[in-house]
Amino acid sequence: MKNKVVFDSVACPEGAIINLACGHISLNEIEFINEKVIVNIEAKTGEIELFDFKSNKLLSTKVKTPLSGDEKFSEVKCIVEGEQIKLGFPQYTYKDNYPHCDGEHDRWTKKISDFDFLCHNIPKR
Repeated sequence: MKNKVVFDSVACPEGAIINLACGHISLNEIEFINEKVIVNIEAKTGEIELFDFKSNKLLSTKVKTPLSGDEKFSEVKCIVEGEQIKLGFPQYTYKDNYPHCDGEHDRWTKKISDFDFLCHNIPKR
């Protein structure tokens, strides 16, 4: 199973942060409708694949997942600038809420401190 998301770069010229499935289902498919590119992101392993709409593989790579906290990506920032698709993988910081928490579900607050961007040129049509 995949979590499928559509990204419209015309509607979001400044980009958008897309929430990723990162639990039992952790494979995410982001369809860049205007650029005709599909991005697959495995939130737990950092494996990335880009395809055109004809299923031709454009890129296969891996980004380093966070080494602390929950060790997975919960979101990605998608931006199209000029002729490039940019995927921003968050760097997280964690705040320990102990003893002001009700248990493990709210023990930690996870915040994005910055992004590491993976850039790929949009294929010519």
